[in-house]
Amino acid sequence: MIKGEWNYIRHNRLILISVLAIMFIPFLYCIFFLKSVWDPYGETGKLPVAVVNQDQAVTYQGQKLNVGDQTITNLKKNHQLGWRFVSAKTAADGLKHHKYYTVITIPKNFSANAATALDKHPKKMTFTYKTNGSANYIAQVMSEVGSDKLNSEIRAKVTKAYAQATFKQIYAVGKGMNKAAKGSAQLKDGTVTLTDGLNTYTTGVHKLNNGLQQMKTSVTPLATGIQKLSTGSATLQGGLAKYTAGVDQYATGVDTYTSGVGQYINGVNTYTNGVSQLSAGMPKLTAGASKLASGSANLKTGSYQYVDGVYQLNSGVKTLNSGASDLANGVSALASGSSSLNSGLSTLKGNSGALTAGVNSLATNAQQLSDGVKRLGNAADEILVDVNGNGTESNPGISTSLNSLAKGLQQISSGATQASDLAKKASQLAQEENEANQSSNTTSSNTTASGSSDSNVTAAQSAATAASSTAAALKSAAKADNSSEVAALADKLATETATAKSSADSISSTNDANNTTTTTVTTTKASAELVALTAKVSQANLTVSQGLTTVLTELNSMDASTTISGLTAFANAVKQLDTQVNGGQTTLVSGVNTLAEGVGSYTSGVQKAFEGSTTLNNGLVTLDKKVPTLTGGVTKILDGSAKLVTKGKSLKSGAKKISNGASALNSGLQTAATGVNKLNANTPKLTAAGAKLNANTPKLTAAGNKLMSSSNQLNQGAAQLSSGLTTLNSKVPTLTSGVNQLAAGSQQLDDNSAKLMAGANKLQKGNGTLAKSLKSGADEISAQPLTSKTADMFAAPTNLKHESYSYVPNYGHALAPYVLSVALYVGALVFNFAFPIRKVSMAGGSATGWYLSKVSIGAAEALAMGLIEPALMMLGGLSVDHPGSMFLVSVMFAEASMFIVMFLSMLLDNPGRFIAMVLLMLQLGGSGGTFPMEVTNHFYNVVHPFLPMTYSILGFRQAITSGMSGMVGQAFWMLLLFMVIGLALLWPTMIWLQKKHLMGLSQLDDNQKLQAVEDPESNSHS
Repeated sequence: MIKGEWNYIRHNRLILISVLAIMFIPFLYCIFFLKSVWDPYGETGKLPVAVVNQDQAVTYQGQKLNVGDQTITNLKKNHQLGWRFVSAKTAADGLKHHKYYTVITIPKNFSANAATALDKHPKKMTFTYKTNGSANYIAQVMSEVGSDKLNSEIRAKVTKAYAQATFKQIYAVGKGMNKAAKGSAQLKDGTVTLTDGLNTYTTGVHKLNNGLQQMKTSVTPLATGIQKLSTGSATLQGGLAKYTAGVDQYATGVDTYTSGVGQYINGVNTYTNGVSQLSAGMPKLTAGASKLASGSANLKTGSYQYVDGVYQLNSGVKTLNSGASDLANGVSALASGSSSLNSGLSTLKGNSGALTAGVNSLATNAQQLSDGVKRLGNAADEILVDVNGNGTESNPGISTSLNSLAKGLQQISSGATQASDLAKKASQLAQEENEANQSSNTTSSNTTASGSSDSNVTAAQSAATAASSTAAALKSAAKADNSSEVAALADKLATETATAKSSADSISSTNDANNTTTTTVTTTKASAELVALTAKVSQANLTVSQGLTTVLTELNSMDASTTISGLTAFANAVKQLDTQVNGGQTTLVSGVNTLAEGVGSYTSGVQKAFEGSTTLNNGLVTLDKKVPTLTGGVTKILDGSAKLVTKGKSLKSGAKKISNGASALNSGLQTAATGVNKLNANTPKLTAAGAKLNANTPKLTAAGNKLMSSSNQLNQGAAQLSSGLTTLNSKVPTLTSGVNQLAAGSQQLDDNSAKLMAGANKLQKGNGTLAKSLKSGADEISAQPLTSKTADMFAAPTNLKHESYSYVPNYGHALAPYVLSVALYVGALVFNFAFPIRKVSMAGGSATGWYLSKVSIGAAEALAMGLIEPALMMLGGLSVDHPGSMFLVSVMFAEASMFIVMFLSMLLDNPGRFIAMVLLMLQLGGSGGTFPMEVTNHFYNVVHPFLPMTYSILGFRQAITSGMSGMVGQAFWMLLLFMVIGLALLWPTMIWLQKKHLMGLSQLDDNQKLQAVEDPESNSHS
């Protein structure tokens, strides 16, 4: 039987050509499919993607920033996708008409948002890409990958720009730190000078304090001495008064003596009394003179100490004056800066009122706008209710009415089609009846009626079809809000519907006539069928009539033009506006209220800042005003101490003169006292010598006159001395108080000199550390290599390196294992469709012979397909790492597929071939040829290990691109197992067919009979 099978093929040219052609089907399937997707990812540059640049340039840190233009420039150099740089309108139109697969839009604020990176609230740069997945989903995926890469590139560019700007700031900080380090070094030198000056100052203060303390100690004895001197001068003045009184008496006595001898005795007595009184007053006078001499000596000593203290005070005040000018300059600069700050805050405060008023006005207007938009939204809802209906019979809505109209037209079209078909069948039956009965009158009547019915049905069908098309157009126009077109289409639909109803009524009347005529015809088989068909035609006509009635009712009740015109006016736009203004989490009113609260907080902060600045400014102004007083006071002290210094020598000289004069006065008074004592002792001799005195009276008178003149001068000098000492004594408390205050102040200065020096030393050390640290930081910043490459590192710190474990040249090579397997299985399926697999080449043969003959043909065909497909694919450009493994896997899968399909076709005939096709569908989804099984549906993961194509794909992958070690061996054994199972099941199947006498019988033997009309009575094909 094997030989007979091959002879059958050799002698049947059609079968031979089919067998040979089927050998090339897997190759043709592969080459056509794979070449269409050979390298799609290498041709993405032809994929049209529209780019719309609406970005507007901004200024960032003194430089122009235009990220949109930079992105467009980079895209023009990028051929990853087919970039098309167009306007927004062109892009939208291109996306709508399938000219572009994706539209990428760079918004107006793209660069503006890029410049907010260092703001308190930075904004992200957002560009949008819009895709049309319906045009091609893979193109959408490619566009998304391109958009993601574009996003990464923009991020890198912006990050680099930020890094470069930061580097510039770092360099500026470095330069500033360098300048600060130099300034700090100068400050350090200044603090050294300050320390030296403070050393001199503290030394002077110490000396000043010592002198003032010594002066303070010496002032008290000086005051005591001056007090004693003042008391002594008063006593001296009293004694001199008595002395002058005695001199006056003496002169009077001399005058009396000279006036007469009689008076001489009285004069001598008076003289004696005066001498006695003078002798008694001389001890008091000498005691006062002694006190005066002692007080003048103390005055001389205190004056010398006072002058030395004045010298020390002048030296210290000079040092204090040198530092007062620096203090005045610093306070003046601080007051000037505070005044500028206060002026700026005053301007902010002045504008805060206008800002608050503007925000309040904005809030009021925003509330009014929100209320108005809300009312418009309610009106829009009412219009939409008119369009969409409210669910009641009185107002179903335009959309519902159009749906009812469409259903009615479908019903009309269906009824008209049925009527047309039934009319044709009635015409055919009438013709048969005419031939059978040769009844011309009746047949003519039926034929005429049928012809008339047929023409009426055709007219009704045409009118219904036109009405259906018009209804569809009316629905589209309603969606597009085209009121004028809706009105025109509604009129047209009414006319076409009326025409269709008229034709349907004609059909109905014709069918009634047919029914009447049919009753007169002799009852035959054809007549019975004609009657039945006529009844069906009547039913179809009734359906058409009902549908037309529904359409006319809807058209008469629907005022589409007015309602849709109102919808066009503003409904959808107002709803959208209402949603934008009052919808969402943040409404217009809440946003404006939030703004008003923020402005209130801002103006409150400005008010507080202004009040604090005013207080600070007033204090600094007061301090600045007091500084001249301070410096003036220091200057006055300096001038006063200088004057005291210049008068010190005079004070010392005057005190020395007073002391010498007091000593001389004391010495003269002592001598005078001795003389008075002697005079008092010689009074008796005076009396005895009266005569002599009387003789010498002229001389005595002259002497008395001279004594009177001297006593007047002595009284005047004593009065002046007493007045001067009284004035000096009154000024002593003031002097003492001033000296005490100077001593206390100098003591405080001296006590705090140690703290002042400690602070100066800390300042010197701190300035040294500051200068060193600033210099070190500046050197570190200057040493940093902040170049463009460093910025690139910040922008893109990682570099992706791809290493291939196995190399797949392109998508065609990746998909080849899957397509090769599918092609071989399709080849086996086609072979079992085209080749008469159940045909027996020799009558009377055994089932085993039949089995071996079919197996030999199938094995040879599968072998040829398994060798031809990979060989021609390699010639067609498929690169294969292991050609031997390629041929082995191809032949094994072809054989396994052939015997599995042959078993199913042999067992169940056409249903078996259908099951083989279902098995192909399972393998398409469950073999893992396209996507990894991990991302595939669970069902396919369950059946995956039990599908032959699973192992052929793994084997092909190892053979073509390597990387799947051991898979060729596994594929060989698994495919061998499937082939053995197919052969093992095929043999008992063919034995069973022989027992059932089905050898050689197949549903494919006469395909034409399968297409014949089935007899309803016998259920067989005629």
